[in-house]
Amino acid sequence: PMKIVSDPVQIKKDLDYYESRMDVNGPAMSFAILTLLHNRLGNLEKATTLFDKSYLPNKVPPFGVLAETAGGTNPYFATGAGGFLQVLLSGFGGLDITPNGIVQLKTKIPTSWKSLTIKGIGVEKKTFVVK
Repeated sequence: PMKIVSDPVQIKKDLDYYESRMDVNGPAMSFAILTLLHNRLGNLEKATTLFDKSYLPNKVPPFGVLAETAGGTNPYFATGAGGFLQVLLSGFGGLDITPNGIVQLKTKIPTSWKSLTIKGIGVEKKTFVVK
């Protein structure tokens, strides 16, 4: 996500290497980063599957806060929640922080979504929409 590695071929190679070595049950933040990168590579179906995996199994009742691992019971996992927000803003939302301000990269949202609207971004309080 930080664009230290920007070549799509190398990103795919890294994803293939690390994804196969991750614990299938989490932590949630790992799936969030995989979601973001797969979406940027144009793998929307894979990104959507990973997005669901990044939070649905980790929701803790009664408020749906995120535990660190699937079925976990800790009261709140801030890093996992941060990953969730990063996917929405930088992944599906396409927001990118540059030296010239916040811009929106070309992106796609899951096919089951109608749109994604992100409001109040930056000092100019911009609104960004993905359809």
